[in-house]
Amino acid sequence: MAEDKKPKIDLKSRLQKMGGPGAATPPPPVAGIPQSSPSRPPPPVAARPTPQPGIPGAPISIPAPSGIPKPPMSSRPVALDANNPLAAMGQPLRQQTGAPPAYQPQRIEVDEIAIHSARSSARKQGFIGGLFLAIVVGGIAYVAGGAQQQGADRKKSTADAHELAGDVLKAKGVLDDIQGKLTDGGNSLMGARKYPEGLGKTLSGMVVDFSGDKLFGRRFSGVPADTLKALMDFMARVEAFNNKRELVVSLLTSTKLQKSITEDLARPAGQSPVTLVAVVDKDTPGGACRIASLVKPIAPNDTLGKTLQFINPLGGSGNVELPILQDPKIPASGAVIPIIPTSFDKVCPSPVKGAETQLLSTMNSLIDDIKGQPPPEGGDPTPGLSAQAATIADSLNKVN
Repeated sequence: MAEDKKPKIDLKSRLQKMGGPGAATPPPPVAGIPQSSPSRPPPPVAARPTPQPGIPGAPISIPAPSGIPKPPMSSRPVALDANNPLAAMGQPLRQQTGAPPAYQPQRIEVDEIAIHSARSSARKQGFIGGLFLAIVVGGIAYVAGGAQQQGADRKKSTADAHELAGDVLKAKGVLDDIQGKLTDGGNSLMGARKYPEGLGKTLSGMVVDFSGDKLFGRRFSGVPADTLKALMDFMARVEAFNNKRELVVSLLTSTKLQKSITEDLARPAGQSPVTLVAVVDKDTPGGACRIASLVKPIAPNDTLGKTLQFINPLGGSGNVELPILQDPKIPASGAVIPIIPTSFDKVCPSPVKGAETQLLSTMNSLIDDIKGQPPPEGGDPTPGLSAQAATIADSLNKVN
């Protein structure tokens, strides 16, 4: 029963469709219309896929029947039957379209100026980028190098400050020694009334070595400003001190001054000899007098005679001798009056006496420079060089 229900296959009609025996004879060719090869029938129209149930728009692939080869695709146009009414409509379309045109190469024009500008811009951007990178690297190196240099400078400044502190303390030691020598020399002159032999030679070798060359090549980055100012002031004061010290040395080593001082110190204090007299005679107009030097000075313990011999004040040859004035009335021949030395020295000091006074004054000034001076009325005291040196050295040693 099942075999009776199977559909019958018409083999004759299928062979006709495939071009086998019994197939329909094609119509004769039409002039101007290319005909397809009889061995290549037109491909059958593929059935349109139907969407799969449940999935909208999904195509259903229908496999080809097994055993039937798939007709080959041809790039030649399909020949239409001349009796087909669509043949006339397809003719112009085939003539217009035909085979696709061969690929023609196209030339692309490129603006060389734009390329050159782009290359220049790229090089410029690269240069700017490299320059920026170099600046950044250089800045980092500069900061690192600057920090390293600052550290080295600070280290040198500390070493210089400590070395200067040692130089200042050495100068202080020389100042203290000079003060001791001057004090002993003053006590010898004023107390023992003895000339301090050898003091000049000793002071000549006691130079306070702290001049401007001590500051050459130094670094002061870590030194306080007030310490640096005091250091400059100390250097200027030391220079003035050395100048006064040289003056004392020159006075102490003067042979003439040494002899005069030695003779003066040999007499009791306050008993200087009389060396001058006032000459009065009839030749002096208006009751005036002339001053003349005695040939022989009168010592404090000498006994005075009735006459004194002196050097002619008028510049004549030889010495002159006149009696000492005893009567209030001046004799017609003239007379002489002794002059008290201390009163005359105050008005007209002799070169020797002036040198003696200068020596003692300069020695006292040097001692005051080292020890310091009391404050003037309403002013501030002047610190001594010794104390100033100690303060500066202490500040310099604290630099680190």
